[in-house]
Amino acid sequence: MNDSTDTHQAAVADSRPKIRLPGDDYLLSSTAADLAAHLFDKDIYLCNGEVVVLRDGSLCPITPQEFRTWVEQYIIGYRVRQFKGTTYEVDVTMWEGDARGVLASPLFKNRLLKVSRVNTCRLPILRADGAIESLPVGYDLQSQVLTLPGGPDFDESMTPEQATSVIDHLLEEFPFADPHRSRAVVVSAMMGQFALGLLPTKSLRPCFVFLANAEGAGKTLLAQCCMVPTLGKVPTGVKAGEDSEMRKVLTTAVRAGRTLIFFDNIKGKLSSPALEAFLSSTTWDDRILGGNVWFSGDNLATVFITGNGLTVSPDMRRRSLFVELHMAEERAEDRIFKQPLDLETLLSERPRILSALSALVRYWDSRGRPRPTHSSSSFPGWANVIGGIVEAAGFGCPLETPQIDAAVDRDGDDMHRLVAAIGSNGCSVDYAGLVTKAREHGCFEHIIGPEGETNRSESSRLGWLLARYKDRQVGSFMFRIEGKGHGRRFRVEAIKEDSTQHG
Repeated sequence: MNDSTDTHQAAVADSRPKIRLPGDDYLLSSTAADLAAHLFDKDIYLCNGEVVVLRDGSLCPITPQEFRTWVEQYIIGYRVRQFKGTTYEVDVTMWEGDARGVLASPLFKNRLLKVSRVNTCRLPILRADGAIESLPVGYDLQSQVLTLPGGPDFDESMTPEQATSVIDHLLEEFPFADPHRSRAVVVSAMMGQFALGLLPTKSLRPCFVFLANAEGAGKTLLAQCCMVPTLGKVPTGVKAGEDSEMRKVLTTAVRAGRTLIFFDNIKGKLSSPALEAFLSSTTWDDRILGGNVWFSGDNLATVFITGNGLTVSPDMRRRSLFVELHMAEERAEDRIFKQPLDLETLLSERPRILSALSALVRYWDSRGRPRPTHSSSSFPGWANVIGGIVEAAGFGCPLETPQIDAAVDRDGDDMHRLVAAIGSNGCSVDYAGLVTKAREHGCFEHIIGPEGETNRSESSRLGWLLARYKDRQVGSFMFRIEGKGHGRRFRVEAIKEDSTQHG
């Protein structure tokens, strides 16, 4: 008996199904259909139109090269040669071109289970008939959610009072600058991850910004308190510098169906057109890195950001909820804690925290699903559901307006002071006069500096900003720009009281 015969006999005896690979008188489409029939119940799915595999609890797009060997866990491939007689090649690896064709074939893709996201524990879902229930372990066809086994069990008997006590105990040693509002925002960040399945379809979500006045105040740990109960881990706190890098991070997250993106320890002013577009989009489109293939997928991710002394752009401000910590001690190591809190503790407390969140959802449901005191035009669906759950539990409304530096639009604040400096007596100033008044009152120093001639870049940036406020109300005044180019003049008009009230 030769080696070829041994190989054939071993392949025949193997319990894996035998799949004929494309070749003489056998089409690629036939192989694609055969593979789909044997792989549909394996850890391979369709997410946002891409074939993905489950790897370490995450959905990862699979490349043709990976697919060639990945598929051999489940099938044995063979080819039939029909040149000068029939020859069988058994237990062979498919060619890369064949793998690429299978992954692109509708006959293969359309027979895979479609997955929108992966849960590490059983989370609540709003069914089509309006009922709220916990997702089963495994794949749920209606929601297209995959729940991994091994997650913590919930205590379904926990009362709302016990639930609020669990959360209060978890957060009691964080030095909130404004305890009432910031605490409510933190609870809404926790609940937003837990109750994502209760949101209306295509709901936008706020960005959560955790701020502190000094290093060591606990902003990153506080963010972990919101992430770990539902995720069971801490995502990498990536830092994306240029906007092109930011787009790559966002696109990668959407392709994997992630529900959270974490940017840790951001400094300075956060102004990212890509991130702002992401926060206002339920569907994310971008070119896949390394090719000319255009990708489009559902945006399910909530963004968490931490930073010290961080300020944000106007668009970021209106799409974000802020948590501020204020550490009174000179050094972080001088703080004394009653209960040390770290990742290991959070993981051990995960069942209790999840039980508490589940109890608060049941309580909100039993009360008729009330809406919060305040809402938001930037993310109304999220506000009505998550804000309603948090306020019903007695934590206050997370949508109250924050009174913190980071939430202030620096450009808008400077514009208010500049308009007041120009005055509303009908006089106008030219560009040089406007720059002089701006510097006298400390406006736009981050653009034009405190002194000297403005260069072309500075003039262009200031001109673009001023154009945004043309014929717009700034406080109790209307800002006017007359003329173009070097002949521009800038004027301020007082708005009549009845017009102000109407606006």
